[in-house]
Amino acid sequence: MKNDKRILMLINEFPPVGESGVQRPLKFVKYLVRAGWHPYVVTPARYPKSVLDYSLLNEVPAEVRLFKTASWGIPAKGVKAIADIRYRMETKLYSVKGLLWKFTKIINDLLFPLDKQIGWVPFAFCKAVKLIRTYRLKNVYITGYPFSAFLIGILLKRLFGSRIYWVADYRDAWQFEPLFETNVLAFRQRIICHWDDKILRYCDHAVFVTDYIRDRYCTKLPWLKAKSSVIVNGYDEDDFTNLMPHSHVKPTLVYMGKFYSFKGNPLSLMRVIKDIPELDLQLLHLGTLPDIVEQQIRQESYPFYRFLGYKPHKEALSIAAGATVNLIVINDDKESEGVYTGKLFELIRLQRPILALGPAQGIIKDLIESHNLGQYAHLSDRTAIKNALIKVLAQPFPGHHSDHIQDRFSRQYLTRQLTSIYEHN
Repeated sequence: MKNDKRILMLINEFPPVGESGVQRPLKFVKYLVRAGWHPYVVTPARYPKSVLDYSLLNEVPAEVRLFKTASWGIPAKGVKAIADIRYRMETKLYSVKGLLWKFTKIINDLLFPLDKQIGWVPFAFCKAVKLIRTYRLKNVYITGYPFSAFLIGILLKRLFGSRIYWVADYRDAWQFEPLFETNVLAFRQRIICHWDDKILRYCDHAVFVTDYIRDRYCTKLPWLKAKSSVIVNGYDEDDFTNLMPHSHVKPTLVYMGKFYSFKGNPLSLMRVIKDIPELDLQLLHLGTLPDIVEQQIRQESYPFYRFLGYKPHKEALSIAAGATVNLIVINDDKESEGVYTGKLFELIRLQRPILALGPAQGIIKDLIESHNLGQYAHLSDRTAIKNALIKVLAQPFPGHHSDHIQDRFSRQYLTRQLTSIYEHN
C-alpha cells in the first residue's frame, strides 16, 4: 500500500445522518475507494443531526476504515428549527414567541460562536493524531460544515507541520454566507472571520464549491488564490441505475429540498399557480418545511400543494424522475447569485425540464439558459414566474443533455479533481 493512496478524512456528518450536506463527503469516500485509495474516516459516534437515512449506509464501501469517536457536540434537529428561527428574525415577528427565539439565538451565539459541534474537536483530534502516527498518514481531508472541524486541521498542522498535507473542503462560504452580516451578531462575525482567515492560512489547500465563493475569499485574501481551487457538487451515476420514475396522476412540479424564507420563499410561485387553475398542476415538496411557512400555506389555501416530508434519497429521485417539471428555489439576494444548490446537478442528470427561481442574475440562470435546461425567473417577479412556468410546461424538451455537461458534474470526475490535488503535492 502506497502512502500517497491513503487518506485520513474527518467528516462530522456521515451516514446514517441524512440531508444534503452528507452527499458530498460520502461520494468522495465512495469514489476514492473505486480509484484505489484507502480512506480512514473519523466521525462522531453520536449523530450530529436527528434526520437519519439508513439507506445511505449501503453506499459506504466495505474497504473504508471507519473510526467513531465520542463527541460533546450538541445534536441538531436538522434544518427545520433553524428555519423557524431565521424566518422569525427576518420577518421581524416580535411576538412573545418571536422574542423568545431571538433571545435563544443570542444565547446560542454567546455559547457557541463557531457552531454547536465544536465539542467533537478534541476527540477527533486525538483520534487523528493516533491514526497519523500509527499508519504514517500524510493526506488529510476535512470538510465543513461544521466549520469548527477545521480547527482540527490547525492543531494537526501545528503538531505535524509539513508531514501532513491538509485539504480544507468548504461546502459553504462561512464568512460570506447569505445574510451573514444581517443575521449574525457583530461580535460573532469578528470571531468567525478571525478563525476562517486562520484556517485558510494553515491549510495546504482550500476547496470551494463555486468560482464565485472562491473569488470572494481571494478578493479578501489574495494569497489564497495560489493554494485554492473549485470542485462543484454533482451527481452519482449509481443513484440513477435501475431508477424507476414515479407515475404521477397529473402534471406535477417536484421540489426536493428546504423551503424557508432565507433560501427562497415558495409563496410567490404558489400564488402564480393558484391564479392559473386551468393548468391543473400539483406541487410536491420533499424535504423540510418550517412551521411558520406551513401556517401561511394553510391560511392562503393551496390545495395543489402536498408536503411529503423527508424521503430516502433513492425514493426522492424516483419521484423527481417522474415530474413534469423539477423546481429549484434559491434566495433573492446578492450572495445567492453565486450559489449552486446541491440538487441542481441531480436534476440535470434526471433529464427533466427545470424551473429555477432566484435572484435576477446568477450562475444558475447562466447554466440553465446556456444549456437549454428549462426556464429561469426572478423570484420577486410574479409576472416573470408565470411566463416561465407556462413556457417550461409548453416548450418541447429534448429529453437529454450533452455528455459534456453530464460528465463534468459526475462524482467520479469530481473525485479525480480531489485526488489530483494530493497527487501534485
